Amino acid sequence: MQVVQTAEGYLGCRESDGSHEAIIDLYNAHEPLAQNYTVQYTDSWCATFVSAVSIRCGLTDIIPTECSCERLIGLFDSLGRWQEDDNYTPLPGDIIFYDWDEKRPGDCTGWADHVGIVVGTKWPFVKVIEGNRDDAVAYRVIPLGEIHIRGYGLPDYAAMAENTP
Repeated sequence: MQVVQTAEGYLGCRESDGSHEAIIDLYNAHEPLAQNYTVQYTDSWCATFVSAVSIRCGLTDIIPTECSCERLIGLFDSLGRWQEDDNYTPLPGDIIFYDWDEKRPGDCTGWADHVGIVVGTKWPFVKVIEGNRDDAVAYRVIPLGEIHIRGYGLPDYAAMAENTP
């Protein structure tokens, strides 16, 4: 899948050597900038990473660009592509959102503070690629239904394929 392959091309980019700046530069060069905000190299950049992958793949119609996790959820919701079902099994290319402050069992409805791209699932885990994971692009493996999973943005890849000449 193009989105996953593109994201994996950034594996190893990190703040410590400045290689993450290419991700932020790609995002900042895209117009219009979300919230008219230019992302700084010192900002949190997980949503910027997802957006940069979308830009690079030419998929901004189905993976909106935004530097805020919570605003990105709102954009998926406005497209009718937001999924909060704790029993949902994500597909490669889905966008996973987290609330690391969630402390109680049950439906996670708190403020999203991190995001990544689903690489795949192998019951009972989901493998994700994330920007700004320990200040780098790296994988995470997390249990499906884990308490901190806020929900999923579901890019409409099928509709995009139908509209491609």
